[in-house]
Amino acid sequence: MKKIIKNLLINNKTLFFWLVSIDALVLILHLLLGRQSQFFHLDFEQNLPTVYQSFKLIIFGVIFFTAGLKKSIKQDSKRFILPLSLVLVFLGLDELLQIHENIYRIFELFDLFHPSKIVEASIKMGYRSSLWILYYLPFIFIFVFWSGYWLRYFQSKMKNYTWMLILSSLCLFIILLTEIFSSTGSFPETTYFWLVTVEETAEMLLASTLILVGSKMLNINI
Repeated sequence: MKKIIKNLLINNKTLFFWLVSIDALVLILHLLLGRQSQFFHLDFEQNLPTVYQSFKLIIFGVIFFTAGLKKSIKQDSKRFILPLSLVLVFLGLDELLQIHENIYRIFELFDLFHPSKIVEASIKMGYRSSLWILYYLPFIFIFVFWSGYWLRYFQSKMKNYTWMLILSSLCLFIILLTEIFSSTGSFPETTYFWLVTVEETAEMLLASTLILVGSKMLNINI
């Protein structure tokens, strides 16, 4: 098993190709069968897309975390790969356990951040979309600044791989934009379907791209 994982990390282009190919297969099943069956629909939970995306994130998060603890890994790589592994595991658990959809339940316990107050304040500012985005804003900002820091690192030391961080940032932007539009409730069913399709496709591509970035970073230490 260790040898297989090592070969995957070394042949990261092949790994990325297979991940994107499976992403595309899940997308095709959604387009062909999603309207007839929730099991293939990207917008529903506890189905094929959810299980695939969750375990993809968690498995590679665990692999990266384990690899990042090795003494042979350079400090620069550790500072990148360990936070990335935690992000992947968190995103996988979030997807599997539907954490972001239910995050408001946690904040019902805190008067200052009670959902009713957040909704009231956001409506006054003209925001009428997903509540979870507001609660996740600190994490989103941290990820953006983290990506910006490492983008400069990649530009100075790994120029050929800079596009990967740019692509991941673009995917995040598309995810947030389509989520905001799709959850306003102001679009017809067909438009909503395509907004969700674009959003979930960007989520799968973001995950695959982050896995590619992590494997590239580990590859220079293998």
